[in-house]
Amino acid sequence: MSDHVSKSSNPEAKSIEDIEIISIVSDSVRAEDGVSRLIETGIAENLNKMVLGKESPNSGIKISRDEDKLIVGIHINVFYGVNIPQLSYDLQSKVKNAIESRTGLKVDKVNIAVEGIDRVRV
Repeated sequence: MSDHVSKSSNPEAKSIEDIEIISIVSDSVRAEDGVSRLIETGIAENLNKMVLGKESPNSGIKISRDEDKLIVGIHINVFYGVNIPQLSYDLQSKVKNAIESRTGLKVDKVNIAVEGIDRVRV
């Protein structure tokens, strides 16, 4: 495979590959029972939601690369009563396997940050 590093003067710009990876991660996270929602983590995401009234498709997901390895950061809220360590482990495995099987890229880390707990399933 070719080198997937995006070279742009805009640090917020995403390569097509990053957008595909974000889509894979988003699908995996949303399918996981116990995850309430992805959480916005940056000022740009919060402003986009407040001003435009919509969430960014990469809301709560950060992709970075360290040489030939991929690092994924996921910020989520979970439902009350969920076993957070088990959920995190399951989510890390699912995300890593989904990315590697669908893209051929090597995933070095999947970092899960539980930002909060939601009491009611919506």
